[in-house]
Amino acid sequence: MKIILFSLLSFAFFSIGSLFVLGEEDKFAKLDITNGNLSIKKQSDQWLRITVPFKLVSHPRIEALEGRRPLTLSQAFNPKFIDDIKVKLWICFANKFKQNLLRSTSNLKDSDFYQYYDAEIEYLTLDFDRSTKNAIFLFPTTIAERDGFLGANVKPVGYVVEISHADSNFKLSNAVYFNYRGATEEILESFKSQALSESPENKGVLVPAHKIDASYLVGMGPVKTADER
Repeated sequence: MKIILFSLLSFAFFSIGSLFVLGEEDKFAKLDITNGNLSIKKQSDQWLRITVPFKLVSHPRIEALEGRRPLTLSQAFNPKFIDDIKVKLWICFANKFKQNLLRSTSNLKDSDFYQYYDAEIEYLTLDFDRSTKNAIFLFPTTIAERDGFLGANVKPVGYVVEISHADSNFKLSNAVYFNYRGATEEILESFKSQALSESPENKGVLVPAHKIDASYLVGMGPVKTADER
């Protein structure tokens, strides 16, 4: 039933603002996620914790210098750090309560019960090393319980992750996941398009974890706040 949704969608690529893709797949950063197993755990009675693990691979500013020494103030930087890193997550859950309530009395498709959420963390600077870094987001358990998908194992329908540096997206090999066995590249791109277009309906539900508790930034770096824009 899921496949019906994607046959109705355009396969056009959706981008955000003027962002463009930087580098070949996983050249500068990569997601430390295997087989779509994004970590979603019940953190407390209030929150589900969603962790996006990633690694920095190559420094784009070092790459841009092509082996030359910096000659100007704008070219000079400390290579032990990388600035202006954004991690954005779009995630989709199915409203199981409505699905169970209406499945036998309507012609609704699985995709009609999909709900999309998004949030972004912007780091002012991060240590540039090869260790796994964790961008952490929180989702309200009460909403998950209301919509019938709170359980011992919370599995999303799918998700999209973007990591960017100075407004240029890193190309990631496993940035889009959709829980459908026959998912093709076209279906994944359509899922991404749907996530980007539908998530504004639920703005503010998924939140960067540091907005609730600054201790979630331990091991990461300082973040840009809204009033600094």
